[in-house]
Amino acid sequence: MLIRRAKFADIPAIVELAVESVSRNPWPLRIDRQAMADTARELIAGNQHFAEVAEDEGVIVGAVGASVQPGFWHERMTCSVLMFFSKKAGAGVALLRSFARWVRGRPAIKMAVFSLEAELDPRIGLLLRRLGFTHQAPCYTYVRGMST
Repeated sequence: MLIRRAKFADIPAIVELAVESVSRNPWPLRIDRQAMADTARELIAGNQHFAEVAEDEGVIVGAVGASVQPGFWHERMTCSVLMFFSKKAGAGVALLRSFARWVRGRPAIKMAVFSLEAELDPRIGLLLRRLGFTHQAPCYTYVRGMST
């Protein structure tokens, strides 16, 4: 399995992974494949953002995408994970390790935020803690049309 920087040619596969990810526990929101593709293109286009994929025998089986922008309340940059999904055992771990190395290797990034859905495998959170994502804070989300 190969972990590598995403390319523009990977965008259709990244979008399909993202759609599969958000469809596992659907919210009352319409999926926007074009917005996913546009965002993936922005993440891939420059070195400011993070976009990597896991490739197994020529097939994209996992992806991580994160956006970097100036901090709102602090100096330097904030990194926010927009998408993380893996369909193959081991690919997700390798992607998260690569992402953590990337964050640590950029001194301009003072904070990186990685939100997890409540029903995800708790081992993901344990791995993130081992990788240095140690501060946990509740995340409250308003979703129009969702009652619980």
